[in-house]
Amino acid sequence: MPDTFVKNNLSLVVSFIVAVFTAGGIFSEFTALKDEISLVHERLDEKIIVISRLEERILNIEKHVEYEKGFLDASQLTKKMN
Repeated sequence: MPDTFVKNNLSLVVSFIVAVFTAGGIFSEFTALKDEISLVHERLDEKIIVISRLEERILNIEKHVEYEKGFLDASQLTKKMN
């Protein structure tokens, strides 16, 4: 009896098998995309941290340069006054 069902509805059985494999393929692609997005997100977070640290270092260097500039200007002004 099952053999006659398969023989009579072969296109239905093949379509069902194709649908199952297609769904599996689509699921695996979405899983791979999810993993890739997670990886990209982690890398982006690391880059944001690095950029923040670099910004902080640049600000400290700029403050130091302005301090030295002001100190040199004040020293020169003091020398001129004496």
